[in-house]
Amino acid sequence: MAACTSDGSDSQVEGLCGPAADSEAGKALREVLETDDFATEAMQTDERFLARFTKDLKEWGGKDSTSPSYLCTFVPADDEKKSVVLSYAWSPAEEPQEKTAKGGATLYDVNGATGEPGHLGTTLYVTCRMPGELGENSKKAVLRADASLTVNRGKEVTKALEERQLSALYLMTRGVTDALGCENKPLDKAPVVKPSTRGAAS
Repeated sequence: MAACTSDGSDSQVEGLCGPAADSEAGKALREVLETDDFATEAMQTDERFLARFTKDLKEWGGKDSTSPSYLCTFVPADDEKKSVVLSYAWSPAEEPQEKTAKGGATLYDVNGATGEPGHLGTTLYVTCRMPGELGENSKKAVLRADASLTVNRGKEVTKALEERQLSALYLMTRGVTDALGCENKPLDKAPVVKPSTRGAAS
């Protein structure tokens, strides 16, 4: 693991797992971790992640979600048993609507993406229109971003906590959609989290 300093300025991890401390993503991540002092691990290189992720979409059968591709782990320096882990997969485009239809889940709209917060895990479904030969499959899929949040153990679940988690996942996922080249640029705007009863925008 490459440790970040207290001000985050000397992070040794670059790329998708190493947002600048003064960036929107960097600030949001620190709010979720509730510390500036944490270690970051890139679980695979950006190049390997993008190669596998685009290959998964190209070979995707269209019925089930692809296997998750784990990308980043963030561990607070004061409690190494807690962490934030980010992973990504492709899911059928109708999955967010199915969750809405089943009810029970608290769903949010984040600029057209569908967010499903949870105490120890948060999911964001993002419409990503890919170029070229991946275009047709990307119309049938949504990019699913998952954050495992064991940093929340012992915390009270509040609306503010859920919104903070969704904003951070949105901003960290922006780097992924940019690197993939999503032609619709789904996460370009600053995150606005609102209650939602619908699925992801098409």
